[in-house]
Amino acid sequence: MLFSETIQNWDDWGRVFQSIPAFTPLVREIFRREGLPFAPLQNLTPGTNGVFRCGDLVVKVFFPRESGLDPEPDFRNEAAVCGHLTKLGVPVPKLLAQGLVRDKYDFYYLVTQFCPGREAGDWLPTASPREKEFFARQLKELLALVNRPAPGLIPPVDLRRRGRENPRLAHVAPALAEELQARARAVDLAEPVLVHGDLTGENVLVDEKGRPVLIDWADACLAPAWYELPPLALGLFQRDPLLLKLWAGEDREAFVQGVLDGLAVHDFGPDILRETAKEAGLPPFSSLEEVRRLLEQALANRG
Repeated sequence: MLFSETIQNWDDWGRVFQSIPAFTPLVREIFRREGLPFAPLQNLTPGTNGVFRCGDLVVKVFFPRESGLDPEPDFRNEAAVCGHLTKLGVPVPKLLAQGLVRDKYDFYYLVTQFCPGREAGDWLPTASPREKEFFARQLKELLALVNRPAPGLIPPVDLRRRGRENPRLAHVAPALAEELQARARAVDLAEPVLVHGDLTGENVLVDEKGRPVLIDWADACLAPAWYELPPLALGLFQRDPLLLKLWAGEDREAFVQGVLDGLAVHDFGPDILRETAKEAGLPPFSSLEEVRRLLEQALANRG
């Protein structure tokens, strides 16, 4: 047995998914099977899965079904998307190996090249206006390559249904939950493209030349391009006036509407709202109008 910990629910997974001693035998066996050089594991920024640096490589071990969730869709999505984008020349971690280890639990895994760079969430607050402008323009160009039709690449998601039935709606005020559900029913979902889906400060790296590199494609899906906006505007950009204005361009109203539409159907929409209010030092949002005002104030700021 390579993995000796017990996983019976999500709390169990949360206690061990960053444990180097727990995962070292499993990862060592993965690298042996794949013919890859093993090195002592190092922790990376925690997310949902067990992700470790191993020399010049990164291994991601997906949560097992015993956690209460099915890892296979995330695994297959990320593997398919990374392969697709590598062929297009998009700067993403090169996929080197993928597979399944049957042990005490079934563990799907991916092995990619390690991408050096700083997490954008740490880098942006220290960046100069010129560096921010260069970064934003580079990110726009990068997403223009990503956000293209990709029929058949990954299974479609019923975004409207997910918006209406999202269990995370329990994390926001009832009136706001109802407003999000109503918006999900009415939103225009035409022209779906491939989206990253989780453009946060941890999932965008900045290389030595100030250019973005996108990692962690487990939440990629087919959706309108504005699906990217909630985590980007409220997470990655942290409502930075300069970055928001650079991204919105001349049509600020369309930008705000895109953020609000995205919040209504995004898997993490309610959590983004809750975290944004907390980070802004505000009470929990009770309506999308409050979110609109926050965005409009940032866009009007001279910063």
